[in-house]
Amino acid sequence: MKNIFSISFNKATISVETMGKNNGNTEYLVHMPDGDMHLRHTEDDEGAGRWIDTQTDHETELSSEVGQLIELHNVQHTGD
Repeated sequence: MKNIFSISFNKATISVETMGKNNGNTEYLVHMPDGDMHLRHTEDDEGAGRWIDTQTDHETELSSEVGQLIELHNVQHTGD
């Protein structure tokens, strides 16, 4: 089931869709002003989180920054 919410990024409100899990990792579709970004949240064996841009299969500065905003939203709205 998709969950849709909004976050603030660079003075803009952007829409984020939780797309579900893939191999145990949650995936998101982020509707950025200049185009969509597909993010995958992964954790290593020690629990450190990474935000992977699925188009490049790497964590970038942008994917990390947006991912942290998604995490903040999720923490603030747990149990809503």
